[in-house]
Amino acid sequence: MTADGSVGTSSMGSGSRPGIVDVHVHLTRDLAQERLVFPRPGYADHWRWANGERVDAHMEAEQIDGVVMLNYMDVHRMAESRVAREPEVDLEGLWEELRARVARFNDWGCELGASNARLVPFMCVDAGLFPEVEGMMAELERCLAQGAQGVKIHPGLSRFDPGDRRMWPLYERMQEAELPILSDTGSLTSAPDGTPYGRPVHFVPALEDFPRLRLIMAHMPGAYWDERIGIAARFPSVLFDTAGGFNAAGWSARDGRRACAIEDAERLIRTIGVERVLFGSDAPAHDQRPQIQQILGLSLSEREQDLILGGNAKALLGLGSPARAS
Repeated sequence: MTADGSVGTSSMGSGSRPGIVDVHVHLTRDLAQERLVFPRPGYADHWRWANGERVDAHMEAEQIDGVVMLNYMDVHRMAESRVAREPEVDLEGLWEELRARVARFNDWGCELGASNARLVPFMCVDAGLFPEVEGMMAELERCLAQGAQGVKIHPGLSRFDPGDRRMWPLYERMQEAELPILSDTGSLTSAPDGTPYGRPVHFVPALEDFPRLRLIMAHMPGAYWDERIGIAARFPSVLFDTAGGFNAAGWSARDGRRACAIEDAERLIRTIGVERVLFGSDAPAHDQRPQIQQILGLSLSEREQDLILGGNAKALLGLGSPARAS
């Protein structure tokens, strides 16, 4: 990382190479909120960029052509914290308040995306946030009308099974609209039976019923990476992001030793298919630069690296197209 915490153009190869698209960034409204939501002791403020105040300058300096803003709020944990402080709180009123906050956060993301064609807004809408199908679909349509380009779901944080039939109308609508859903997948948060909500195989019933759904399974190198290989073979519409990186000396990937080792990264990527892998960082929880360097350090051709680092995402999201620019 450079002295200011940025990627640094020297790590990107020649200036003629295509710019990077990071499909997995959790932007906050401002620097203060980034500090609060993503506390990193000892991490200097001038290294931080994953907020509405600084992201544009970061992208300009580092030749990053696009960022997918993944809005999400851990409302279940927020609710539990509130109840612990105020045991007598009105639960119905509390959840109404939290869903209103989600809607305002979605509004902010859409507004920011509308102001900058390089920022692609994915809104948080799922059955864990909006348990009633009518409410979930109303929020989805409201966001699409404001320009949302995709949806972010998180079975682990929102504590729902991706095979929950309440999700079927959302899957159907997104398949019909040919818009992507990016979902956390892996070991984060287990259901009462001990199985992680977002384990990759839990998506199989939905993929069987919606074979054209553009699902981006996040954290491809993380835990259960072997299950993702089987899903890739069965469902050609599924894509995968690299958020969290591969486990390597000097870099602890998400899920640590359960993650795919850097020595096996090239084989995993080629088995799944280079054209189906998208670069994602999971910033600001994980630094962007080391993960870019991991891709550049693999024994892949320059064309393959460029597809992963930006080309595949640009094709999926229409970045650089006249329609997107407008």
